Amino acid sequence: MGFREILARTEEESEAAEKTGVRGRICENGGQERGDISASGEIVAERAFFWRLEDLKLVRVRDDRAFFRLDVNLEAAIVPLGRFGNREEAANVRNISAGGASIGTRYECCPEDRLLLRVRLFPEEPEWNLFCKVLRAEKKGISGFVYGCQFVELGDEEREKLLQAILELQRRMRGVER
Repeated sequence: MGFREILARTEEESEAAEKTGVRGRICENGGQERGDISASGEIVAERAFFWRLEDLKLVRVRDDRAFFRLDVNLEAAIVPLGRFGNREEAANVRNISAGGASIGTRYECCPEDRLLLRVRLFPEEPEWNLFCKVLRAEKKGISGFVYGCQFVELGDEEREKLLQAILELQRRMRGVER
């Protein structure tokens, strides 16, 4: 039973209690799941149109990302797209998945900007050229900016290759031999 159902039921019970002259606490347990968190608690009706939520507990926090994300520290470059005088800017990939990356750079851009991310996952392999859309931008003091980027225009086959490369990178970082 969700909070809305509990509140409707509790309101009916409060009205009935008021009509009969009975005052007291009506308690119901309930939970609600919204996006990335789940919470549960007790709804207490004290008087008409006044409810209090007690014993609120965080049940679960969920990262709703579609792909495994690996923390890395890779030198990279970004090329802003759609701006006059585009030039390559130094960057650092902080984490990467088959769906996107966190990129640190001194270059300032805005959410919805498009970038070309050029990164080499392995020294012996060719560089990846990945088109990105900036979803989140965060200022990091004098060191620059951190951008949460989503890869766009990445086909299923190329995404699968990227995922395999990320898993191989994880194995190498852990020192696991194949």
